[in-house]
Amino acid sequence: MSPEVEPGWRRGLPFVAVAAVLVIRLLAASALGLAADEAYYWRWAERLDWGYYDHPPGIAAVIALGCAVFGDTELGVRAAGLTLQAAATAALLTVADARDRGLLALLLLGSPLLALGGMLSTPDVPLLACWGLGLVAASRRRWALMGVACGLAMMSKLTGWVLWPCIFMAWPEKRSWRIYVVGALAVLVCAPNLAWNATHGWVAYGFQLRHGLVAETEMPGFGGLMTYLGAQAGLLNPLVAVGVLACWLRGPRDLWWWASVLPFVAFGAASFVGHSEPNWAAPAWLGAFVALSRSSGRVRSLAWWGGGLAAVTSAVVLLHALNPLFFDRRDPTHELRMGRAVGEAVAAGAEELAGLDGLDGQVVTSRYQEASWVHFYAGLDATTLPGVGRVDQHELWGRALTAETLYVRGYRGSPQTDADDLYTLDEPVVVEAAHEGRRIKRWQIYRAVAR
Repeated sequence: MSPEVEPGWRRGLPFVAVAAVLVIRLLAASALGLAADEAYYWRWAERLDWGYYDHPPGIAAVIALGCAVFGDTELGVRAAGLTLQAAATAALLTVADARDRGLLALLLLGSPLLALGGMLSTPDVPLLACWGLGLVAASRRRWALMGVACGLAMMSKLTGWVLWPCIFMAWPEKRSWRIYVVGALAVLVCAPNLAWNATHGWVAYGFQLRHGLVAETEMPGFGGLMTYLGAQAGLLNPLVAVGVLACWLRGPRDLWWWASVLPFVAFGAASFVGHSEPNWAAPAWLGAFVALSRSSGRVRSLAWWGGGLAAVTSAVVLLHALNPLFFDRRDPTHELRMGRAVGEAVAAGAEELAGLDGLDGQVVTSRYQEASWVHFYAGLDATTLPGVGRVDQHELWGRALTAETLYVRGYRGSPQTDADDLYTLDEPVVVEAAHEGRRIKRWQIYRAVAR
C-alpha cells in the first residue's frame, strides 16, 4: 500500500466502526425483548400526536417510522432510532481532526451510558441525535440548522431546552441577531408541542417538574448529589470521568466546554433539590467527549484506557442481555424478557379464564408497563386502572372501562386489589416470567366483572 493511500484508510476507519456497530446493534435489537417504556412509547406511535403526558412526541415519530419499515416488531421499534444515532455519531466525528477521530469514535460508541442506553428506544435517542447535530451545526456556524436541531431536541425531551443556552454561552458575538434567530427558530419548531401542552394543562411540564425538580418530602441534598456524581462516573468509566474533569479544569471555554459543563451542572443541581435520573446528563457527554478527544499527554492516555474499558463493559453487558452469563433476580436486563412472558401469559389466561369471545376485548392492568406489554405481545387492547399508581398516557386518553375484562397486577400476597371497588374478581391465576427455570417476576390475572 502506498504511503498516500494509508492515511485515507485510517481517516475512514472510525466511520467504518460506526457502520459496523450499527449492524451489530440492529441484530441485537431484533433479538432483545422490549423494555416496558419502549412498549409504552410504541403505543404512542400508534396514536401520533403533538404531545403526550410524559414527553414531547419525538420518540413516537421515530418509532412510527421504524415500524412503517419493519412492522410492529422489536426491530421496528428500535431501527429508526439506532440509525439516527449512527448518523449523528458520524456527523460528530467530522468535527474532529484525523488524529482525534479514533478516540472520539471509541468514546461515543463504547460509553455504557450512550451505547447501552441507546439500544433502547426512549426519548433520549432522538434527543442525543438532535443535540449532537445541533453542536455540529453550531461549530460550523450554520445558524438555520442550529435552530432546527435545537427545536427538534426540544420536541424529543424537555431537557432539550438546555441546548440553545449552551450554544448561546459559547457564541462569541452575543449581540449578533443570528443567535437570537436560532432561539426563535427553535421555539417555532417546538410550537406544536407547546400548543398541545397549552390545551392539556401543561401536563408534560407539570409531570416532569414533579418527577424531577421538586422533592416530594425533604430535599435530597448532598446525598442526592453524591448519588448523581457516582452514577455518572460509573456509567462513563471512572478513568474517562477523570479525563473529562481535567478537560473542564484546563480546557478552553469553547462550545464543547459549555455543551458539557452547563447540562452537567444543571442536572446536578436538580439532584440536590429533587430527583435527577442518571440519563438526564447524557447530552453533556457528547461535548465532553469531543473536548477529551482533543486532549494530550496523560489525559489522552486516560481517555484511551478508560474508553477501551468502557467499550469492553458495554460489549459484555450486551452479550449478557442476549445470553445471560449469570443469574441474579435483581438483574435489570431481565426486564427485556418480562414483556413476552406476561403478554403470552395474559393471552393464555384470556383463553383459559374467560375465552377471548367472552371478553369485550380489553385488559385492565395496575401499571402502564403491563398494559403496554400486553398490547404489544398479546395483541389485546389494554389500559390502566384509573387512580392506581402514577398517572400515565392511558388516563389522558380517557379510555372507558369495559364491563367484563381481565385484570393484571404484580404478584402480592394479599388477595385484596385496587380493582375491588370497580369489579367483582374471581380467584387469580398466578403466572411468571422465568429464565432457565428460575423465576424473574410473577403476576396475578383475574377475571373481572363490573359491579
